[in-house]
Amino acid sequence: MQTDVIGEFTSNSSFSTLPIEVRERTRLAILNLLAVSIGANSYPQSKELIKTCRDMQAGDLPIYGSGTGSGAISSAWANSSLAHLLDFDDTHLESIVHPSAPVIPSTLALGTEKGRSGEEIIFASTMGMELAIRLALSVGLDERYSDWHNTSLYGTSASALASSVMLHSNSSEISNSILQGLTVATGFLSNRGTASKSFQVGRSSAEGIISSMAAKNGVSVSKNILRTFSFSLSGHNENDALTKDLGKKWHVLNNFLKPYPCGVVLHPGIDAAIRLKEEGFSIGDVDQIYVHVNPVVMVLTAILEPKSGLESKFSVTHAIAAALVNGKLFPEHFSERAVHDPGISEVRKKIKVFEEENVNRGQTIIEVKYKNGRKERVDINRGPETPSVMMNEKDVRSKFFHMAEPVLGAEKSKDIWDYFSRLESKKDVSEIREIFN
Repeated sequence: MQTDVIGEFTSNSSFSTLPIEVRERTRLAILNLLAVSIGANSYPQSKELIKTCRDMQAGDLPIYGSGTGSGAISSAWANSSLAHLLDFDDTHLESIVHPSAPVIPSTLALGTEKGRSGEEIIFASTMGMELAIRLALSVGLDERYSDWHNTSLYGTSASALASSVMLHSNSSEISNSILQGLTVATGFLSNRGTASKSFQVGRSSAEGIISSMAAKNGVSVSKNILRTFSFSLSGHNENDALTKDLGKKWHVLNNFLKPYPCGVVLHPGIDAAIRLKEEGFSIGDVDQIYVHVNPVVMVLTAILEPKSGLESKFSVTHAIAAALVNGKLFPEHFSERAVHDPGISEVRKKIKVFEEENVNRGQTIIEVKYKNGRKERVDINRGPETPSVMMNEKDVRSKFFHMAEPVLGAEKSKDIWDYFSRLESKKDVSEIREIFN
């Protein structure tokens, strides 16, 4: 049973057994998640999400950036929802999973409540994110032909594993928590463009805590759930990819923190548009803009005429138009104001999108036809598993302060960055409560 192998491996591993590069990627993923969770408080949809979660459960565990608190389950739900709200978190391109949003909030919630160490937080987060990706690759569900949302679908069991580490569960309990998570996993892509897309990711984080508690307390679960889950979704009942090269190959190293707050398949096109802008693009001289993308782009981001900020995050035409006008993109470029900006709208109307199987997921070609007959072509091609340049600590720091300072101010933002940038040195993270007060 593959979940037993995962449970045994997790029980016999620790922060010290993780490769240094893996630890570092997870530390940056935590900082990145805090950045986007805090920054989401600047947007009105966050208020309904936070109120809903606080109404569920009282407590003093921080809901990041809100100045409020809640219990472990509801704070994980809220923070996970905030982390995914702006679509500015991360993505593993091959599986199309955002692994940090369902995992890190539940880990931090229980870790803060139980007074765990920073090393334990990093280890649990790593294992949970790794499981989310491995589950997606193992089940083999193709999001292009399905309405299931991979992040919430696999995030429940991923959160359950990480939460089990926080509860100091044994290998059998960890295995059972994964299975418990599969029994309640859900989430649909039809929620794109609504706050429920992030709310269902928050649910997966919260359900992961519940699943870990159920396993810890001995609630029984069928060992056939993984095969049933997999077969019902994709017709596959062999899940060798779940444990293949476990401990040797770390998929989290191919998890990309997002430089732009939108669907990751749009990032090559944004980079191509930025290059055109740097080379002197001017809409007044343009007759037509042709964009060539992999078909998955039009499955995930085919809202060609977005009506809201949330819809614009799933619009290939808006993302490219906004980058041609503004260059580097931030959440404000996917707002109601940006959607209705006359300059962006003018560019958007000139864009025609073509789906091509020979264009890979990490590639976008933009061809600009000018009124004088001149043509310009930019081809960004990083390969099928690489949507954008891997962000380093300097990049994450810049993103963190851009997102956090408008919400918390410079001093509080610096305190939080300084604490979490040295997370592995912390012996008792219960002090996180005070940092966010």
